[in-house]
Amino acid sequence: MRTNNYLFATLLLCFFSFQITDKLFAKAPEIKILVAQYENSLEFMMPEGGTWHLGNADHGEILPGVTYKISGKLHSESQRKYHLMVATVDIMDDGSLMDITEKYQKMGYKTHNICVGEMPRYSGMPDNRVIHIGIDCYNDKDKAEAKKLELASKQIKTWIYIENIINSVGALNLSDNKQSYTGSIGRSEGYTLRSKKGTILKKVEHSKGYSWHGFENRTYLGDLNINFGFDNCLDCVETTNLEDLLVGVVPSEISSKAPKAAMEAQAIAARGEILSKKGLRHVNSGYDYCAEQHCQVYKGFQKISSDISEKIKDTIGQILMMKDYNKILDAVYSSNCGGHSSANQNIWIGFPNPHLQGVSDEKKPVVRDLTKENEVIKYITKPPVSWCGIEGYEGASKYRWDKKITKDEWKKIENKLDIGKLKKIEIIKRDVSGRIFEMKFTGAKGSKVIINELEIRQLFGGLRSSCFYAIYLKDKNGYLVGADLKGAGFGHGVGMCQTGAQSMAGAGYPYNDILKHYFPGARLIKIY
Repeated sequence: MRTNNYLFATLLLCFFSFQITDKLFAKAPEIKILVAQYENSLEFMMPEGGTWHLGNADHGEILPGVTYKISGKLHSESQRKYHLMVATVDIMDDGSLMDITEKYQKMGYKTHNICVGEMPRYSGMPDNRVIHIGIDCYNDKDKAEAKKLELASKQIKTWIYIENIINSVGALNLSDNKQSYTGSIGRSEGYTLRSKKGTILKKVEHSKGYSWHGFENRTYLGDLNINFGFDNCLDCVETTNLEDLLVGVVPSEISSKAPKAAMEAQAIAARGEILSKKGLRHVNSGYDYCAEQHCQVYKGFQKISSDISEKIKDTIGQILMMKDYNKILDAVYSSNCGGHSSANQNIWIGFPNPHLQGVSDEKKPVVRDLTKENEVIKYITKPPVSWCGIEGYEGASKYRWDKKITKDEWKKIENKLDIGKLKKIEIIKRDVSGRIFEMKFTGAKGSKVIINELEIRQLFGGLRSSCFYAIYLKDKNGYLVGADLKGAGFGHGVGMCQTGAQSMAGAGYPYNDILKHYFPGARLIKIY
């Protein structure tokens, strides 16, 4: 029965592949994006005025240039479940689903599946639905995190899928410095702000958890909905269309001074990443994506938006498709690959994507095995000439880097690990890009294994990448007390290298050649 099901799925997939047409959408799809969160109050202003709406009945005028305040009081917190997931498979891949399920059941785990994604609206439309395979579930996030660490010590890589059950509820009130206009309770009665030419949200927090974290005023042209969300704070969600969103994403994700072809490549990659993940991110949260590094960095409308729109207009509706499947390619990207991009399955949980297996960014590629420690050390200390290492382009300074970890900083690492004073650190696995994605830490009280590239970077205080080697400092008793790290690149390294793309564009390569380099074998098509 399993073979027949798999054969049927394969035939159905082939049928879809032949039925696909260029025009999958009549126009740019509508997107809901979380642009800001506030603990209990926010201030906004509309330079040219607009209106506020509360449900379908109440509404009122927003006067030009007047600062208004929306305050909230939380009445009940949200309810969530935290699932430990071990794998993600395509909805059509019942063979892999059965294999993985059988593997973990033999290990004594009771598996469960969660299907996410959007059902295709008609035959021939790409199907992005996936099935997450879980082995445990908790009502408390800390318990899920603790179990995740425990499984990592057994070299079982997991990630936490958050299932939203019941939304938080609270009272909202709209006012200016003179009077209070109205109030509401409940998710369905959130405020919608509709401006004539933009709403300025004040003190938008951005880049939380990163060294460039801060607050700034940002302008949004689309409708803004404000209400309590699943994070027990005020969510600000903008409704816009994909092309308007991209005008804000492109300069936020790549330099606004980048050559035109690099901006075009960025627009196509971002468009595909957004569409491929629609319905997969922030499920049942009231929005499709967030405006941070987790999804897409988006700062709203900026002074340069008109210029960006002009530069990327020739790419409208263009995306990358997977060569042998009727699926939109999740065309991810990072700041600087360090000379070689990463393989997706080593950086995240999932099956290998044939277009995301890592490519050399060297101008004259040489065969190297960057999974070997000695090769990585030579590669970092004597860097080859790579597209992402050419000076004059944003991010090129991250091609190679150094970081010294002081004794005080080392103490923080030991506190995070909670295994006593560190005696030994072992690199277990490196990716094809040289990035470490599995490390073992041995301390006076035990040992821990970390099997996630991002968690390794965060453990060491927010490294630019996990492609590094270390010279450790020891005390007289042989315990580690500090380190001198030498590394390469900035970011996870999967997909398009944004610095390399700028450099290639500066050398005269058009956007289609840039995309062909970073996503070998993918098909470029226009879908609206």
